[in-house]
Amino acid sequence: MSFWRGDYRGLGLALPSAPLGFDQPGPDWSGMKVSSLNKPLLEEWDMVSQIMDEGDVERWMKQAPHPFAMAYAGHQYGHFTMLGDGRALLVGEWQNASNQCYDIHLKGSGPTSFARRGDGQATLRSMLREFLISEALHGLGVPTTRSLMVLETPHKVWRDYDQRGGVLVRVAPHHVRIGTLEYAIRALNPDDYALYAGAVLQRTTQCWAKEPSLGPEKSLYTPSSWRPEAVVAFFVDWSLRQAELLAHWMRVGFVHGVLNTDNISLLGVTMDLGPCAFVNAYDLNRSFSSIDTQGRYAWGHQVEVMEWNASVLLSCLLPLLADDGNTTNAMPVARALLDQFRAQCQEAKTRMHFRKLGLDSAKGHGDDRVLALVEEWQSWLSVQQPDYALVYLELEKILAETLEGGPSKDSGSSLDFDSIFNANPQSLPSGAWLSGWLRVLGESEGGDSAALHRMQENNPSLIPRNHWVEQALDQRVLHGSTGLWDELRTAMENPYQRHDRFKHLNQPPQHGDAGYQTFCGT
Repeated sequence: MSFWRGDYRGLGLALPSAPLGFDQPGPDWSGMKVSSLNKPLLEEWDMVSQIMDEGDVERWMKQAPHPFAMAYAGHQYGHFTMLGDGRALLVGEWQNASNQCYDIHLKGSGPTSFARRGDGQATLRSMLREFLISEALHGLGVPTTRSLMVLETPHKVWRDYDQRGGVLVRVAPHHVRIGTLEYAIRALNPDDYALYAGAVLQRTTQCWAKEPSLGPEKSLYTPSSWRPEAVVAFFVDWSLRQAELLAHWMRVGFVHGVLNTDNISLLGVTMDLGPCAFVNAYDLNRSFSSIDTQGRYAWGHQVEVMEWNASVLLSCLLPLLADDGNTTNAMPVARALLDQFRAQCQEAKTRMHFRKLGLDSAKGHGDDRVLALVEEWQSWLSVQQPDYALVYLELEKILAETLEGGPSKDSGSSLDFDSIFNANPQSLPSGAWLSGWLRVLGESEGGDSAALHRMQENNPSLIPRNHWVEQALDQRVLHGSTGLWDELRTAMENPYQRHDRFKHLNQPPQHGDAGYQTFCGT
């Protein structure tokens, strides 16, 4: 049986003195219609028969007992700002037939108590874009919030001009961010903050453990004071997940766009996808967001800025890390945890570089010859800036040829690597590097076959190219054509399959990404 859980107000915490959120009426469902529905996700929840059209959606949503506008804040571009969430509504927590619990969260459903004179609405185009990107990330194996559906509203939304309105229904085990704790630590007295933070950390660890629910009437957010050792364990888990998430982003060329602390999940998943994009050419300084004018959140800076965000999270955890409440005594522990996070990020990034090249990361870390190959490859990428997705597929093709009995990697090979390089110097490194790379792969455990498998697992055959995403949205929203949208949705369900059906979707734009910008959609 599936159902909405009981009292969910204030994340289940009775703290009326604190402005942590407000009960909020649900949106006016009249005239809304389903624009896009995530049927695979509904199947996971055993809900396909329950939600088929907008009438089913309205009945389902109205069963939620207490829609709630959550408060949070955050550091935006290095400066703390009290925000709230002006257009997001926590409808409630849904428990599926497998006893897993998810937050049902609306984005763009109208003004909340935190709207700050904004309309709280969103355009259909921007919500469809988040739907498409979040599901593409899921297909790519990148931890992310999921999109259940997009609803089209009957009213227009003004963003430079009148546009069709939309509401995104997104789901995750919860939507609590670093910024949520930043808000709470400023809004609550120390004792209440300890209870609040303890409840949030407890719920987060339950999500990671995938434990079954505690029953329909008992909140999964139980106020409690956590012991310092438990808080340390939480941060270690978060930092491991966040380091792997960053490596995933770098692996597939994903640029989040705005890595403010209000956009960083305590679960270690991707969330808030408004200004994100994917790189075409390998350029660590590439940023797309219209408001990131200094490139603070560029593709190659994401690890660095996440370390800064981790320090903010630790500042929120300091009161919980000290038995006696003296945060000064907890500072050495926090510094050690931050140093450990930096090391974890570097280790995760190194493993990612190894695996994309088919190298066994567990075997090659101590081998100077292998490390030199990886470093030379990274240097070549930075100088030549080839298409990031296609260049790995080109390497994979060479490796596959050796497995099929083609040119050999041995010293007596008929394969002339220098000739290959000279024929297309922008898409391949030197012949000497290619020869050394293939030799190392052949000598590793499992040989070329295992190396090819690693490459196929870590290098997608296609990514959601920015120009195709924009074309699909234009065709759908402006012209009512769903052909390209449907093709992208289908292709991104299995982006690691090697076939020619969707090969055209992995071709970069003719003139690159010059001038391409993304927007938050507010």
